[in-house]
Amino acid sequence: MAKSRKKKKRPAPPAPAAPAARPAPAPDTPPRKTRLLAALCYLNVLILIPACCKQRHDAFVKFHLNQGLVVLALATVCACVGFLPHCSELGLTLTLLVDALSLVGLVQTLRGLQTPLPLIWRITKSFHPFT
Repeated sequence: MAKSRKKKKRPAPPAPAAPAARPAPAPDTPPRKTRLLAALCYLNVLILIPACCKQRHDAFVKFHLNQGLVVLALATVCACVGFLPHCSELGLTLTLLVDALSLVGLVQTLRGLQTPLPLIWRITKSFHPFT
């Protein structure tokens, strides 16, 4: 008697691995140079660099110039409060809060976002010299 041989099924070869999917950049992300110029707006006196550049007419840079100018004015006022007698702790606390707002603005610009800063946007709406 002949034994019937059963053919063993071979496992299918593994499918070729798909290349790692990279997230597509957002189509409305501003160029790197524009983001860096906008980021300078939140670094105190360095706001003068984008204010004197020809890219200050770009809507993204203009938005952050306006906010950066308000943040700089608030930082100056808070620093002056720190020099008043018996108000040094208050001035330091307010300066730290303004510095935190400046850091948030800096991170937002480097991400390419144009989101208004909390509390600053109300002042910026009525006061925007870079129009």
